[in-house]
Amino acid sequence: DGSALICSVQMYGGMWLTAGDEYEGYIKGSKEKVKPLDAAFDEAYFQALWDGAKPTLSAKAFLATEQRIPGVGNGVLQDILWNAGLHPKRKLQSMGEAERARLYDSLKSTLQNMCDLGGRDTEKDLFGNAGGYKTVLSAKTVALPCIACGGGLVREAYMGGNVYYCPHCQVKG
Repeated sequence: DGSALICSVQMYGGMWLTAGDEYEGYIKGSKEKVKPLDAAFDEAYFQALWDGAKPTLSAKAFLATEQRIPGVGNGVLQDILWNAGLHPKRKLQSMGEAERARLYDSLKSTLQNMCDLGGRDTEKDLFGNAGGYKTVLSAKTVALPCIACGGGLVREAYMGGNVYYCPHCQVKG
């Protein structure tokens, strides 16, 4: 019927039910872009996004700003970057081809895993059920040791939110 449900859980959270007029540009932009789990979101498409981004962008900014990659926000990018072994503040210009490829592979595989398992365990669906994907980096895991190296995890304010990372497994470079 043209209506949309938009939910934001950043900071204080909020929900709006609208006929779509108010958020038409946001929704249209999201619908027109290739989704990260679509077959068309291939390495060539990712490379074009990379080439179109400012080289001074951080890994977090590249993944989660300007609706560059629909559906990728602060929550999911933590594990994407951890799986890729990349620090959230790492600048694109400092990454080589192998790191770019790892980021692409991690983006696809981490999101697919999250979807296959019904979402992250840090979020609930409309029926109150937590997802089955065990989140590696979040407010709930920051006090735990890194599952790869056993070192301490870090929570840091960055770009209007928090980033979580392992300083041993995700070197800033």
